[in-house]
This record gives sequence, structure tokens and C-alpha cells, in this order.
Amino acid sequence: DSADTLKAVRKEAGLESKGTWDTTTVREAEAIKREAQKSGLKVHLGSLMSICSIKFAELARHLQILKGRIVYRGDCAKDEWGHAAIYQEMAASPTSTQAANANIAYGLVPGHKTTTADAVKAYVQSYLNSEHPTWISLPPELWPAQWKGKFKRPMVRLIKSLYGHPESGAHWERHLEEIIVKEFKGVPVDGHPSSCWIEGSKLLLTVYVDDLLLSGPEGAHKSFWDKLEKLVDIEEVTPLERFLGRHHEFAEIKGQRGVRF
Repeated sequence: DSADTLKAVRKEAGLESKGTWDTTTVREAEAIKREAQKSGLKVHLGSLMSICSIKFAELARHLQILKGRIVYRGDCAKDEWGHAAIYQEMAASPTSTQAANANIAYGLVPGHKTTTADAVKAYVQSYLNSEHPTWISLPPELWPAQWKGKFKRPMVRLIKSLYGHPESGAHWERHLEEIIVKEFKGVPVDGHPSSCWIEGSKLLLTVYVDDLLLSGPEGAHKSFWDKLEKLVDIEEVTPLERFLGRHHEFAEIKGQRGVRF
């Protein structure tokens, strides 16, 4: 339904209120290019676009959710001379199925449990620490009213790690890991990407982009989540159900606690 699709996209437009881009920096694209060419300061000139996808598309229709997205078009960004934008060599290391399975197995230890939470609009919780200033043109539906009739091709500075930017995943991953290491004394687990061991509470945290999976002693979970939600914007904490697109069901299996997926 086109009306529902547009509604989902407009809901995502709240990214501006999170400081994702700065409309006070608005300038014409040609002026930005001329100034960069004159000063020798390299810039990246990109654009945003609106898309909509179906979350849980594999489930029954009444369980599906339309998710609007406003993303950076990394495929067409140019520098001030019109050459393809060259980004920093950075890479994110999302967790693996094996690391997630190890985390869940740890949660099956007697006296342990597993809980999960999603980071809200994860990428834009981190700054875009790019090597060069990044300017973006907004889709017409996101233009402030006062721009119309005043600008031909307005562009503004991109401040946060927006989806679609080639560096965004790495910036978000580093941002979250710094919090876990600094505030929780977490230690990255060798061979298990995006997993951290927290010695003080004996908790194991595994992250897949915006999905956080936590296993360990039952009594340690609440204090961890209470502290984390003061540092990271997260949704409601729940027992493990879905992770990595897989549904999990805890049950007694041959007299022992296990999980089906």
C-alpha cells in the first residue's frame, strides 16, 4: 500500500532531530565545489534517498512491518572535481553464527539466561568521523519550507553515520565497543567477532549491527541493561526470541535445558 509506505518513510524523517545532518549549514552545491577547488580542501558530495522494506517478510502478513529508511547513496558520491569519492579503508566485523551460538550456549548454563535488545537507529548514534567533510542533498520531501524557491541544489553537512555510507558500520561498531570496553571493562573475544567478555559480571555480549545478545548469570542482566540504556538508545529488553533472522525456542530436551531454532 503506497500510503503505508509513505507513512513509514516519513516516520524515518525524524533522523534530522537526532542531528544526523545539519540544515543550518545549507549551501548551494556549486559554491561548495568552487570553494573546495580553490582551497585544496577535499570534500565529498553525496545525496540521500528514501526506501521502504518489509521486516519479517518471511512471516505471515499480519506479522510483517514496513520499515522506512533514509539512506546515503554511496554509489554516486563525488569529490569537488567530479571524481568518485574515495573513502577510508574501514571494515565492520558483524558477529558470526558460531559466535551467536556460543553466546546462547553460555546462556543455557544453570543459573544463566539470555536476553536481547535492539539499538534504536544504531548507526546514527555514532558520529561520521570521515576523513573529508561530507555534504548531502536531501530528497525534496525533506526540504524545509523556507528552502523552496531559494535554492537550486542545496546541500548540508552529514554529521552522523547514516545507513549507506561505506564507513558507517565501522564507526558505529567502534562507538559501541568503546562504551563496552570503557564503561563495563569488556574485553573483545578472540575469534568471535563483535563479542565482549565482561569479567566483573561474567556476562558475554554479542552484537550483530543493532541487535544485542547478552548471556550470563541471571542476576547480572538488569544492572547491565540499566547502565547501557543511559549510554546507548535501546528498545525494550526481552528474552531471546529472534536473532540473526532465526527464531529460538527454549525447552527441556532429553532432560536438559536446550534451544530449538
